[in-house]
Amino acid sequence: MRRMHYTLKFNPRIIQDLKDEDDLDNVVSHSDDFANVYIVESPLGPPPTFPSSNASCDASPNTMMLSRGFASRCADSEYTPLELNRFREAILGSRHTFKNADEFWNAIYQMSLAGRFQYKYKKNSLTHMSVKCSIQGCPWKIIAHAVEGNEILRVYTYQVNHNHIAQDECSSKVRVSSKRGDVVVEDMFRTIQEYIPRQICKDFERDHGVQLTYNQAWHLKEKAKERLYGSPRASYVFLPWLCHRLREINPETIVEYTSHEGHFKQLFIAHAFSIQGFTMGCRLVLAIDSCHLNGSYKGALLFAIAYDADNGMFPLAMGVVGSENYEDWYWFLEKLKGILDGQEVIIISDRHQGILRSVLELFGVENYAYCYRLVKENFSSFFNRQNIRGKKRKEDALLLLDNIAYARLDIDYNEAFEKLVRFNADLARWVAENSPEHWAMSKFLKKRWDKMKTNIAESFNACLREERHQTIYTLLLMHMDKLITMLDTHMRGTDKWKSVVGPKTEEKLMSNIMRFAPITVMPYLGGTFKVFTGEVYLVMDMQQHKCTCLTWKMSRLPCPHQVKTEESYEESWAKLRIQLPRVNPDCKEKKQRESAIKPILDDSRSQQSNASNGARFGVETKKLQPLQASHSKVLRNQPFVARISQHFCTPGEDSLVLRKYFAALLGVCEISQTPLFSCEMAPEASRSLLPTLGDIFH
Repeated sequence: MRRMHYTLKFNPRIIQDLKDEDDLDNVVSHSDDFANVYIVESPLGPPPTFPSSNASCDASPNTMMLSRGFASRCADSEYTPLELNRFREAILGSRHTFKNADEFWNAIYQMSLAGRFQYKYKKNSLTHMSVKCSIQGCPWKIIAHAVEGNEILRVYTYQVNHNHIAQDECSSKVRVSSKRGDVVVEDMFRTIQEYIPRQICKDFERDHGVQLTYNQAWHLKEKAKERLYGSPRASYVFLPWLCHRLREINPETIVEYTSHEGHFKQLFIAHAFSIQGFTMGCRLVLAIDSCHLNGSYKGALLFAIAYDADNGMFPLAMGVVGSENYEDWYWFLEKLKGILDGQEVIIISDRHQGILRSVLELFGVENYAYCYRLVKENFSSFFNRQNIRGKKRKEDALLLLDNIAYARLDIDYNEAFEKLVRFNADLARWVAENSPEHWAMSKFLKKRWDKMKTNIAESFNACLREERHQTIYTLLLMHMDKLITMLDTHMRGTDKWKSVVGPKTEEKLMSNIMRFAPITVMPYLGGTFKVFTGEVYLVMDMQQHKCTCLTWKMSRLPCPHQVKTEESYEESWAKLRIQLPRVNPDCKEKKQRESAIKPILDDSRSQQSNASNGARFGVETKKLQPLQASHSKVLRNQPFVARISQHFCTPGEDSLVLRKYFAALLGVCEISQTPLFSCEMAPEASRSLLPTLGDIFH
């Protein structure tokens, strides 16, 4: 009689019956067009029943049981785990050879687990092995000898039938071997990296009827990892070779390490594709964070994460050090500064003393921003120590702190701070004493792209949750594989963009477009506009990409005032901007701005802005051709982006010009839409930067 079985992708350890169409639908729907199907031929007639090792036995002592000792002794279950079938065939019969004694010992242990019996060695040497069942009188026996004096062992006697009485069958328990048990879980580690000790305990009890302690399962896990990835101590021996290979396959990769008296001390690594991607299109903001390594020699993992053109995670550099003290942080940040090629960046991190001191010395106090989430947590802890009762009161205090942190203008900051003073003077004093110039938007003088937290670095930390348990050699390889996979996924994701900007950026742009009413705009010369929001007057300089609300400066996205200005006066401003240099070639842009009439503000909200975003990134603005008469007419009913294209585009050039427009608007390279693989002219060159394991081990 033949029966069909199958295994599911998410649980390959269990064999399922394949009986009808419903089972076939499960195979197709849960296996991603690929499944393992097994055909088993079983004898006719009712199979003999045997009690499992964890069942009670009331059978007569004279009842004899003759079996091969495998699936018949499985735990009470509807399905047979695949491991039992594989372990049953660990030794196929006479003439089976093993390359050394260690493999033979492992095979014997696997067979005992599958059959749930104990065994003992009568002879146990590298040249002669004789093992039998521990039950007195049982004929189970395997004998193997070395072949021609070398390490290879060959089985000569293969008797695998058991003859037990029921009492012996129930009392026989498999021993847990700390030396051999790692073989059982090794294959699971190849497919499931997060195979935790508690799951090992459950699987051993379910499949083999063996109850492990958490400590035993943890040791089995560590031994299995060592079998797969090598010993932690030996991994440091290969570290210099790996660093050399990384530099060799991609010369622009920066890999440096230090040692003290022959012992590893510090490691810094920044892959060439990460450095190039950061230079091409990432925001000039870095989130700095760290985590502890859980391997045999501990240590700490330091990393710097950038933001790509769509505010996604872009790992730039990583370091492995002995601790998180000032010396290690200074060394890591010094190497990090060396790969920035002189670019001024904003560092966002927590207030760890090692980071604080190092950043202030290397990047300057004005370029250091505190993570607002941690500031808020400290504020919450301080609130709990005050004699203020009520959950609602705490929510109100945290909301007031948010208003202080996210206020863009000093007048809004002062207003929110005064509210906090009236709410509780001690809380306001805490805010004033905890350096708001490093975390409040209106007080931070440099451009931080609206980045307030280090969540992106913590997300990277979560991605390396399993790698932190590996050896340093395996850690570097797994990190590089995961990094390349992530960047390749981002690169392919850009093909699905519906606009010239990423989905996250587009969502913010559309939000600003929908929020511009009611706003009154009054034009001034030189591309300058006076905007009245209903509460205050603001100045919009279209040429300099500046608005005194500071949203454009801080986020590098058009604010609602800029959107309204484009909506109302894009035709006249565009004509002046493009046609004036053609009419009078001697008219320079600087002279035009100097002769412009500036609006007079009636409030204190006007602040000095940084240089235009295009100048900051070194993007050369291409001169546009004069507008053609047939394209100068504005149709007010057309979408916002379509009306922009009429001023800047000739037929067939809409996509290219809009791409340049948004590039200048958002502050990225005009041909770069993703941080790494954005250049349309050389996609294959970008892909060629990705090394493979074959390149490393060439």
